[in-house]
Amino acid sequence: MIDFIKSSPLLISTTINHYLKGPPRPSWNLKFHLTWAIYKSAFGNDTSSVKTIEQMQEDSFRIVPVTTGVIINEFKINNKYRHEAQVHLEKILKPYEHVLDTEWKVLKDDGIVSEWIQVPNDGWEKKEIRKTVLYLHSSGYHLFNKDSHRNTTSYFAKEANARVLAINYRLAPQNQFPAALHDALAAYLYLLNPPKDAGFEPLNPKNIVIAGASAGGGLSLALGLAIRDAGLSSCAGINCWSPAVDLTYSTPSITDDECIDYISNPIGAKIKNQNLGPKIWHDSFDRPDGRLHLYAPNEGLAIPYISPMLAESLGDLPPLSLVAGDDERLRDEAIYFAHRSIEPAKYKGPSYNAGKFEKSPFQTPTNTILEIYEEMPHIFQAMEHPSTTKCYERTYSRIHR
Repeated sequence: MIDFIKSSPLLISTTINHYLKGPPRPSWNLKFHLTWAIYKSAFGNDTSSVKTIEQMQEDSFRIVPVTTGVIINEFKINNKYRHEAQVHLEKILKPYEHVLDTEWKVLKDDGIVSEWIQVPNDGWEKKEIRKTVLYLHSSGYHLFNKDSHRNTTSYFAKEANARVLAINYRLAPQNQFPAALHDALAAYLYLLNPPKDAGFEPLNPKNIVIAGASAGGGLSLALGLAIRDAGLSSCAGINCWSPAVDLTYSTPSITDDECIDYISNPIGAKIKNQNLGPKIWHDSFDRPDGRLHLYAPNEGLAIPYISPMLAESLGDLPPLSLVAGDDERLRDEAIYFAHRSIEPAKYKGPSYNAGKFEKSPFQTPTNTILEIYEEMPHIFQAMEHPSTTKCYERTYSRIHR
């Protein structure tokens, strides 16, 4: 009730503008316009905010009830899977050690808080052809958790006829890169080799789909790269909505003045001292006014497991489904990522352009589907619109494949 009262002026002004001036885009009805306005107020760059990161995180940790016909089973993934994941990550991250701290290896809890979302009594364990979705939540690597995305994971379980594993990966800025990737890889290893009391047999990786939106989409693709580069068995596919794959903010749509996304232009936004966590583990936080992102120092933003778009090659990945809105700031990075994955020999990274591509083990084009929805902003799937319905239907059908 208090939140409604606080947002009343915004709702009233947006409604008036909707009927007097029209919506920002012709296909937007009033409900969509109001939702967009609320999101813009919440996720824009409000430099007057005095909330700490911890306060913003606490605000985002809201438990969303599951939809009817779905059950939740919460548990923890044992830290032994983090130890296994650490071995793989240490090998592939060795070239970047000079810009990474080692705090991600220090485990301050007894496991990864996780949950299964599924239709009850469906005999899932006996259906080997069924897909399991490893879902990685948004937002920005520093907000939200598995509980806040139960609408999405519940619908995946029901409509895609899948069992969904959602995890609380460690959040920035308290946990810097590669903590989130570490937890995501540990969850994948858990599915491949579960403990005896897990209630299911080891999964065939070809029955595992990785999915996520925004930062969760970027993390999903980073996980795909890590699995590939570590020589692990590849999953069936990766489904991403509005994936954040370029934390260097180098693509044109990020700063496009014509963009009507509810996410503000991040260039020039300041990370203020009062908005930092209690203890930040990298020296670059001593000069926060120049820092672009809470997840990693500026010196590390081009690491491919942070900005997957910048990997030397995007070939030999599992089948990809990338979805973005035509009016969102992350549109161009999704487009460029898709082109680079489909034609790795044409869109090479710097060292491959220097003649090393012929020696690369990742020359095979990736089977990638890219969909751009007209007049849609960032993660429009959280808003009611015919494009949302169509996107959900197409996503479900791909999970089935």
